[in-house]
Formats: sequence, C-alpha cells, structure tokens
Amino acid sequence: MFTIKDFSTAFYALSKAKGYALTVILTLGLTLGTLVAMFNLNYQILAAPLPYPDDEHLVVGSASWLAKDGSVLFQRVLPNSTFPVYQQPSDKLSDHALYGYSFTDMTLRDLPHSPVIQVAYATSGFMRMYQMPMLHGRAFSQDEDTGSHQPVAVLSEQLWRSQYNSEPAVVGRTVRIGEQDYKVIGIASALFTEPRLVGPSRHTDVWLPWDFNPVVPRDRTSVSGWQFYLAKLKSPDLRQAFAQELTALVDNSYQDAALSNQSGRSLVFNAEPLRQILHGDSGNRTLWMLAGSMLLLLIAATNIMNLLFSRAARQQRAMSIQVALGAQRRHILGSILAELSWLLLGALLLAFLVAEAAYALLREYAADSLPGIAALGLDWPVLLFALLSCLLLGLCFAQLINTQINYRAIQQNLQSSGKGSGVQISRRSRQLLIGAQVMLAAMLLVCCLQVLLQALVQLRQDVGFASRDRYQITIDDATPAPAAGLPAEQRFALLRQRTTELMQVRDILLQHPAVEAASVTNYPPVSFDGLFGILNAVADPAEPSQALISRYTSTDQHYFPMFAIPLLQGRNFTAQEVSTQSLVVIINQTFAEKLRPDGQVLGLRLHNPTGSQSYEIIGVSANHQLPDAWSAIEPNRSYMPRSVSGSASLVLQLKPGMSIDKTVINQAMTQVSPQFKAAAMHSMADNIDRVLLRNYLAAAVTSALVVLSFVLAAIGIYGVLSYNVQLRRFELGVRMAIGARPATILRQLLGENLKPVGAGLALAALLLVALWLALQHSTLSIALSAGGFALPLVLIVLLTVLTSLLSVWGIIRKPAIYALQGQ
Repeated sequence: MFTIKDFSTAFYALSKAKGYALTVILTLGLTLGTLVAMFNLNYQILAAPLPYPDDEHLVVGSASWLAKDGSVLFQRVLPNSTFPVYQQPSDKLSDHALYGYSFTDMTLRDLPHSPVIQVAYATSGFMRMYQMPMLHGRAFSQDEDTGSHQPVAVLSEQLWRSQYNSEPAVVGRTVRIGEQDYKVIGIASALFTEPRLVGPSRHTDVWLPWDFNPVVPRDRTSVSGWQFYLAKLKSPDLRQAFAQELTALVDNSYQDAALSNQSGRSLVFNAEPLRQILHGDSGNRTLWMLAGSMLLLLIAATNIMNLLFSRAARQQRAMSIQVALGAQRRHILGSILAELSWLLLGALLLAFLVAEAAYALLREYAADSLPGIAALGLDWPVLLFALLSCLLLGLCFAQLINTQINYRAIQQNLQSSGKGSGVQISRRSRQLLIGAQVMLAAMLLVCCLQVLLQALVQLRQDVGFASRDRYQITIDDATPAPAAGLPAEQRFALLRQRTTELMQVRDILLQHPAVEAASVTNYPPVSFDGLFGILNAVADPAEPSQALISRYTSTDQHYFPMFAIPLLQGRNFTAQEVSTQSLVVIINQTFAEKLRPDGQVLGLRLHNPTGSQSYEIIGVSANHQLPDAWSAIEPNRSYMPRSVSGSASLVLQLKPGMSIDKTVINQAMTQVSPQFKAAAMHSMADNIDRVLLRNYLAAAVTSALVVLSFVLAAIGIYGVLSYNVQLRRFELGVRMAIGARPATILRQLLGENLKPVGAGLALAALLLVALWLALQHSTLSIALSAGGFALPLVLIVLLTVLTSLLSVWGIIRKPAIYALQGQ
C-alpha cells in the first residue's frame, strides 16, 4: 500500500502545513508520553520481575495483633515469640532470616564529624536469599548468626565512598557505632537493590548482626514494628500453610506469657509476598493515574480526529486531481496513511522525551512516596507498549478517515468546481466528536477535582501544633543499657539519671542566643520517621482485660507551650512534677471522649496493666489533625513526665531568622556526658511534609490533569464548532441578508451546540454513578464534594458558550456580503 514516493510526498505536504503538523505532534506526543510514563510506573509496581532470584518464593513474615473483639490493634509487627521459631525453621522453607531496622538515627563515632547512618540488623540468611553482591570482602556467614555475638559489619558502597574515600583497607578495620566497635568484613556493591520493607525512603548504610538488635532482650509478649521474619518457600503454593503453621506456634507462645491485661488478645502470623510488602497499596494510586492519562489521550485523540478530518476536507481538490489521473481508492488512502505515519513517528519521539521528563520529576518529588521510581526507564515492555499504542491509534484514525472518504463524490468533485462533498465531516460525526469530548473531559475533570479538593482540604488544614522554626534533634546515645538481671529499681534509677542529663543539655541550649525554647521528649508531635511509642493502660484495675492503647509521649513542662498545643481542660506539667516524675498524665480530646462521652475526665486515673501504679489525669489537650500511615483518624494520645526511652530526642524552637548546627549541640552534650551525640536535625515542617507527601503528589498530578484536560477539551470543542460554522458560512450569510440579527444566529447556534454537550454530560454522569457504586466495594475512600461535581459541568457549559461565540464571531461581526462571498 505504501511506497517511498508516498512518504516523500507526504513529508513535503506536511512541510507546507507546519502549524497543522506541529499541533498534531504536540497534542499526541504530550498525552502519549504521559500515558507511557504512567504505564511504566504501573509496570514496575505490578508486573516487573523483582531483582532477586526466585522472587515468587520470597515472603515477608509479620503478625497482626488482634484485640479481644477481633479488631486489629497493630498491623505488621513482629512478636518476640517469633524469635525461637527461627532456631527450628519450618520444613516448608529453603532459607530464612531475621531482619530489622534501627528505630533511631545512629552515628559513626570513629569519624570526627560523626555522620548520621541508618542501621539494619540481619542474620546471614538475608544476604543469601537476596544474593547481596559484595564489592569487597564478604557477607555474614553462618558462624555469625544468632547467639554468636560476633561484632562484625557490612557497609554500603555509598557510605564507603562518601565517608571512607573508597579505601579498600577499610575492610578489616573497626567502626564504632553506639558503645560497640564492629569489624568491617565487607562492602555491599551499589548493584545491590535493597528490599525497602518500610517504605521507599528508607535505605541502609550499615548491616549489623541480629544479636545487636536492641529489641531482642525483650519478653515474649512484646511486639515490635520494623522487624520481619524473612523466608524463602520451597514452593509459592506453601504460603498459606506456612502462615497457619507459624500462627499456631507464635500465638501459643504469646498466650503462655501474656499478662492479665492482654487476656483475649491474639496474634495472626502473615506471610505476605515480597512484592506486596515492597509496593503496598501504591498500585491502587498509580492505576488511577494510568486511567487519568488514558482519558487524557482519548480527549487528545478526538481533537486529532477533527484536525485529520479538516485536513482531508481541505485536500479534496488535490484528491480529485489524483483520481482524474487514475488514482484508485487505495492510492488516496495510502497518501493519507503516509502523512499519518510521519505524524505518529514525530509524536512517538516526543512521547519518549515527555516520558523521560516525567521520570525525572517522579524521581525528584515522588521517590520517597512511590516504589519502583529508580527502575523507570525505556525498556522493552515500555517500548512495545508505546509502539502498540501508536499502531492502534494509527489504525483507528485510518479507519475513521476511510469512512469519511466518498470516492465516487471525489471523482465528480473536479467537474463541479470543487463544490462537492467528497470529504466532509457529517453532522452526525461532528455531534459525536463534541459529545465524546464532553463526556471524557467531564469524567476526567470530576474525578480529578474530587481527589484534588480532598488533598487541598488536608493540605490547608491546621495540623494542631506549631512547626515553624522547630526542629527534632535525634540523639545517638552510647550509654550502656541496664543489665538484664539488674533489679527494677536500679534500672529505673539509671533511666532517670539519663533523662536528668538530657535535661541538663536542654538547659545549656536554652542559654544559646539562637534558641527560643527547648524540650526533652521521646517523640515530637510528628517524628521524621513516623514512629511513636505505645502506652497500655486500663481505666479500672478490676477489669485488666479492658486495656486502652494510646500513642505515648514522655516529655517535660516545655513541650506544650513550645508547640502551641492548646489545653482544653486542666493544666500543664509543673517543673516539680517533671523533676520528681510524678504520676500524672495529660491526654488528648479523643482519648478523653473514649473514657467519658462528655470528655470531662480531670481527676480520673489511668492504671498500668499490673495495677501497681496509677496516673492522675491533670489535663486534656486538643487533637492533632494529621492522619498518617498508621491511622486515618486522630488516635488516643497520652503525655507523662517520665524517663525517656531509647528514642530520646531534643526539640528546639529557634528564634526567627536564627540557626544552629550539630557542632553547637554536641558541645552542649559533651559538657554533660560523652555518651551523647547529635545524630541529625529534622525540621518539624519537613516532618509534616513527609506525612503529607501523598497529598502533595495527588494535588500535583490531579492539577496537571485538570489543566490539560480542560485545555484539550477547549481546543477540541472549538475546532469542531469552528469547522461546523465554516461549512454553514453561506447559509449564515443568507440568513443575515434577510434580516437575522447576530444575537439570534448566536442563540440558535448555541442551542444546536448544547444538544451534543448535554448528551455528553448525561452519559458522563451515568458512568460516574457506576464508578461511584463500584468504589463502594473497594478499599479506596474519597470524600465526595458537591463542588467537585458542579464545577466541571459549569465550566464545560461556559466553555461551549465561549467557543460557540468565538467560532461564529468572525462571521456575524461583518456584513452579510462577506459570508456570501466566502470571505
């Protein structure tokens, strides 16, 4: 069907119609590039093979901690009752490992500037299952597994290059982390793709043996986040059987050691596929982004169809000459397809550039929110998808153009001085183009605006505490942990001493001219890593099984004023209560309403699980308004002036325009204790932005889709209406000549145009209702907004009115003679 002559002729013709060619290439290239980028993102998350051998055999074990009524208290925690199971692995496994992350920032104390590092604890099976490639040295061996207490370490290549100047001699040397020296036995290659089990933002700098994980000494009833039992099944079909086997073992061990307040709680062991852990629910979000980009491409395709029809209509005289010279129908269609091929090729090349730009934006702004970003690039599945998309579009365009070509009329067109209708868009086709444009644009606008408005509500909402000029300073504390056999009173005394020393550091920093306020706490209102402490308490010691769980903050009297957290009832801690660690507690409004529906709880007491201590409620604080990955609503919160745990932080409020660095903070710490080091400074505003990152991403993507869809719809509707008016130019001129007023012509034309627009809006409404009903059976939750429905409809009607006016304005503003003469 094609010849080289067809392509050369088509290229020459397009060079004479640069505006047309550029419009088609830009419109199709931008939208196709967006679709290719979204396809690639979904492919990486949902289908691309993981970079580990037999990845379908790999599972990640954790437990759901269930309350007495069967509700989930916490998802994906690892009970300490799992650790003994590691010593006697299931016969369904070919390999296994324990793996966990440090809860706090740590530093390399062998280096003078004490750089902050992220640490993970692992057994040797982790490096075998995931086949960690080594640049230098070796991985952990079986001799360094649990119980060996061998102080060895494996460094990442990135840390080795940035902090040790790529010296091979580092292998064999020791590094100091906390109070322990570790011998470096290997450097993990940068080719190793770390399985990021707690989110895309977490990377590991140093791997240490599991024996040095601080969660290990805890009792069997303890559960810990960020700890996992990794396993490699002999067959993927054994996953459910393996989960059931470990549920019985782990839960029985937990029940044997459970305290009275934990009566009725249970553990369910989950063996989730590795892909599910790494990618989580990201596929749901990215699939919606893919659907939006597909709708955008369809809107662009309807625009391009109008352009192709219009160009074919303008070329009908040339087609008539070709027919007169003996051209057959296939020759006419071949020349059109040759032009179309050049346009699709240009659009495809532009699409790849647009996709690469989209990858760069995603790496810059979404790498901490979406997995698979690092793997984005032009590979064979993406290339094949792009080529097939272009081929499908080309075939659809060709078929639709073919239906508009009346070969017999073209033969007669030359004889009738070009006044025939060989290639014209029928009235029905024009109405279908407008209706399709409106339907697609309305659906995309409504869906995007609903998501956008929901994201903006969260972004504009006051989070409930002040964050400007406030910083979280994580502390690397090398103070040796109290010995396991030490009497409880002595252990508590050591913890109180540590807290007292941190408060001395706080008081020194308060003298610094840049510091407005300071506080010691285990967790600020929102931590950089999203972690928090947990408090188990009972309202009535006679019913210990009715335990209440809250997010627990240990702090001092400076905490609430510094973060401007209002107290709705009662008072703040006094300096005396903090000094003596009095048995008092402040709870948030949500917790207060759980205790009493009216929230009047001052003077009530909360009891610890054993009933040996009780804490008087002296205040009720306002709720925060910052849903996170652990809770979509405000959880219970409790605050006590007790000793801080191993997650101690300093929080500082700096004076406006002032700054402070780690050196000053470390100098203050050195005056009190050489065990303390400032690991990192995290801006509270940045901490909030990390929590809201999904909202920022949703707002950015939906805003772009709203703008693009509206612009494309405006161009498409205007193009069809303008073409319609041009066909009726002579008719309109006659009507004006016999006395029709411009307003009358505009009103009649608008009435005609609103019919297909109304049909498109009605069909879009039906499809949106069907979509909403389908979402009721899914896990996706979107708060519907009336404005999100009404605004797109109003905009599309206004758009129709405006484009109708613009399309006919050039005719009705001139005397009728101009329209009659075709000017």
